[in-house]
Amino acid sequence: MAIEGRYIYGFVNKSEHENFGAIGLDQGEVYTFSYQDIAAVVSDLPLIQFDSLPKETLLRNLAVYQAVIEKVMKSHHIIPVKFGTMVQGQEELKIILKKGYRRINTNLKEMENKIELDVAALWSDMETVLKEIGREEEIKKLKEEAASKPADQLFEIKINLGKMVKDTLDKKRDKCVSNILNVLRKEAETYRTHEVMDDSMIMNSAFLIKKDNQKTFELKVDQLDKRFKNAINFRIIGPLPPYSFNTLEIKKAEFDEINEARKMLGLGEEAETFEMREAYKELSKKFHPDKYPGDPEVHQRFEKINKAYHMLSDYCREDRCSFKEADVRGWIDVRRSVVN
Repeated sequence: MAIEGRYIYGFVNKSEHENFGAIGLDQGEVYTFSYQDIAAVVSDLPLIQFDSLPKETLLRNLAVYQAVIEKVMKSHHIIPVKFGTMVQGQEELKIILKKGYRRINTNLKEMENKIELDVAALWSDMETVLKEIGREEEIKKLKEEAASKPADQLFEIKINLGKMVKDTLDKKRDKCVSNILNVLRKEAETYRTHEVMDDSMIMNSAFLIKKDNQKTFELKVDQLDKRFKNAINFRIIGPLPPYSFNTLEIKKAEFDEINEARKMLGLGEEAETFEMREAYKELSKKFHPDKYPGDPEVHQRFEKINKAYHMLSDYCREDRCSFKEADVRGWIDVRRSVVN
């Protein structure tokens, strides 16, 4: 029999129940579950492990997750919760809202009347850009040198030529990004630059702006388009919820892992955080690989000590914490997720 679960899309300021219709995962009803003046936007779903789902299913669910958040956003300010977040039933949902109330409420206030706009900038004609780079003096000389060499000597020259073209393209991109950001960041509260997908993409950045400033921001992008004389293709995606700036994550602890970690550091069932730090320092000194060069067992022990300490540090955010089974299994923390 499947275990009853609740899928969490995000949090809103809402004290009353509201139903958004059958728009959730597996066409489930999406509704609010309230605690004081905040609420989780959820739908019922049998408890599953999202990381074990096939890629196609994950992508389909991701599209539904985003569609739900963006529909709720039309009538409410929403803080997204990391994709794939499920909890076991109504009681666990209550605990999350109660324990995470301060964090959720603070984040909702921080993001009030703010939206995310994502801006992608791409070369309009990559071939033209590469031709321009090919006319650079040093690259021209290397090409001429290659033309006069026999076939068996071309390999290294071609490698150097490729590196030179790539370096020149990167410098050209960096200069464009600097010019674009100098204009757009003045209209934003903050911004975050994401990784570009390939050489045809110049910039992929998210901007947090006030709702009232959306038209001004979009006008600045239009002005940049004219300034670069259509050599760059700008795309604006949004308005979006603050995915890149304020997505929340719900953390739970596995007792067996926490128990093994605290034993690794030689801690009792309760410990002060300074005890944990001191135990880590002592063990790190004792089993540092530099003291036992070429000993793989010591190296493995050192890695386990590091892993144990970081796991317990993530779990223990107070001056004193309990590693007793009931406390570990009941531990839930709501925190800001690290978005790449």
